[in-house]
Amino acid sequence: MSDGMADATQIAHEGLHRHIGAWGMLLTGLTGIIGSGWLFASLYAVQIAGPAAVISWLIGCLLALTLALIYAELGALIPAAGALARIPFVALGPLGGFLSGWLCWIAYVAMVSIEVTAVLGYAGNYLPWLTETIGTDRILTGRGILVAALLIAVFTAINIAGVKWMIRSNIAITIWKLAVPVLVGVMLIIAGFQAENFTAYGGFAPYGINGILGAVSSGGIIFSFVGFRSVIDLAGEARNPARNVPLALVGSVVICLVIYVLLQVALIGAIPAEHLKDGWAGVVENFAAGPFAGLALILGLQWMALLVFADAIISPGGTALAYVGSSGRINYSMAQTGLFPKFFAHLNRNHVPANAMAVNSVIGIIILAPLPGWPQLAGFISSAAVLSLAIGPVALVVLRRQAADYQRPFRIPFAHVFSTIAFIFVGFIVYWSGWQTNWKILLIALAGFAYFALRNRLRREPAPLYVRHTGWLIVYYIVLAIISWLGNFGGGLGVIPVYLDSALIIVLSVTIFQVAVGNPLPIDVVRRFIADTDAKKVAG
Repeated sequence: MSDGMADATQIAHEGLHRHIGAWGMLLTGLTGIIGSGWLFASLYAVQIAGPAAVISWLIGCLLALTLALIYAELGALIPAAGALARIPFVALGPLGGFLSGWLCWIAYVAMVSIEVTAVLGYAGNYLPWLTETIGTDRILTGRGILVAALLIAVFTAINIAGVKWMIRSNIAITIWKLAVPVLVGVMLIIAGFQAENFTAYGGFAPYGINGILGAVSSGGIIFSFVGFRSVIDLAGEARNPARNVPLALVGSVVICLVIYVLLQVALIGAIPAEHLKDGWAGVVENFAAGPFAGLALILGLQWMALLVFADAIISPGGTALAYVGSSGRINYSMAQTGLFPKFFAHLNRNHVPANAMAVNSVIGIIILAPLPGWPQLAGFISSAAVLSLAIGPVALVVLRRQAADYQRPFRIPFAHVFSTIAFIFVGFIVYWSGWQTNWKILLIALAGFAYFALRNRLRREPAPLYVRHTGWLIVYYIVLAIISWLGNFGGGLGVIPVYLDSALIIVLSVTIFQVAVGNPLPIDVVRRFIADTDAKKVAG
C-alpha cells in the first residue's frame, strides 16, 4: 500500500479461493434466509399481530435491508471470510471485534441447532420416536438427538470437503427452497382464500401497534431475514466482490420478502372460520404437522401436504448446511486477528477452516438437549444476531473518516444519517424481542467480555483493548437490557408507558451512536489493524 490506497482485493486475499460468482453469492443469501422461518413464522406472527402481520413483514424487511446495505459497503470494502468479525476488529479494535464476533458466533451455532431441530420436528410426524411433546413444546427424544448429531456431522463433512461442493449442493437445494413456498402460497390462495378473514375477527390489527412490532422479533420475522449474513461470511471467496456482494445482499432480502408476504397473505386467508372462534391469538391449530401442511390437509390438498413434509427436510437442512460453513468462518476470522486461539485459523487442503467447523459442530450437538421451542429460539437468535450487527453502522462512519482514502466499490449516500437510523433500528429489534430473551443475551455478552478480558490479561503481551473508544458497547448493552426489563415486551414489567419506551430507545441509540462515532480509534491504529490483518492473510 505504497500510495495509501487499497482495493478490496488487497484487503482480503487471505489464501481463500475466489471462485463464487454473482449467481452463487445470490444463492448463498437465499439459502441462508429461506429455512425453517417460512414453515413457522407466518403462524407465530399472525398469533401476535393478527392480519397486520403483513405490515410486520414489511417492517422486518426494511430493518434487514437497512443493515444489509450497510454491510454491502463494508463487505465490498473488506470482503474477508468471517467479515462480520473482521470488520468490527478493524474499526473498533480487539474488544469491539470480540464482542461482535462472540454474539455472532453464538447465533450462528444456535442457528444450525434450530434448523436441524426443525427438520426432525417435522419428521417426527411419521417417525414418532424422534420427538415427544412436553406441555406445548415439541422436543427431541434421546434417539432424536442422536439423529440430529448425525445430521450435523454430515453437514460438517460436506463443508469440510470444500466450498465448491457446498455451492453445487446449494444450487439444487435453493431452487427447491424457493419453488415450494411460492407454490404453497399460490395453491392456498386458489383453494381456500377468504378475504373476510382480514377484517372479521377483531379487525385488521386486533392487537394494535404492540402486536405489529412484537411480531417482528418474537414472531420470527427478523429471524427469517437475518440469513443475509451468509453473503458477508463468504465475501472473501467471491469473484468481483464490489458488484456481487451488494447484489446478493439486497437481491436475496427483496426476493424473500415477496415470498414471505405471499405466504402470510395465503395463511391468513386460508384459515377456516371454525379455527378463528377464539381470535387470532387462539389460532394454535393443533397442527403437529405445521401450519401449511395442516391447512393443505384441511383443504384436501394431500399432495401439497406431502410436498411441505419433504421441504421441511430440505429447507432447514439447506440452511443448516450453509451455517455450518458460516460459523466456521467466524472462528477463523477471529483467530486471524488474535481474538480466538490460532487452532481455529487452520485451513485444510480444501482451503476451509476445518478445525473451526468441527468444534462448532460439537458445541451445536451439545446445546441440542436444552433447546426451547421454535419461537423462543427464534427470538433469541434474532436478538443475538442483530446485536452483533450493531457495530456495522458505527464501523461504516468510523471507516469513512479513519480510512477515507481506501477505495469503496459500493457507497451509501448520506452515510451518517443512514447509519444513525440503522443503529436505532437495531435498538428496536432487540427491545421488541422482550425481556425473557434479552436477559439471556446480556449474560452471554457479559460472559464473553469477562472471558476475553481474562484471556487477554493472561497473555505474555496483553493487547491494548482501547476501552475508552469501545467501552460504549458495554454501556449500550446494559442500558438496553434495563429498558427491556422495565418495558412492555416479552415479560417486561410494563413500568415504562407505551410510546415512551420507543422514545427512550431512540434517545439511547442516538446518544450512544454519537459517542461511538465521536470517539473513534486513532487513524494510525485503524490503518495498522488493516495492514496487520492484510499481512497475515498474504502470509496465510
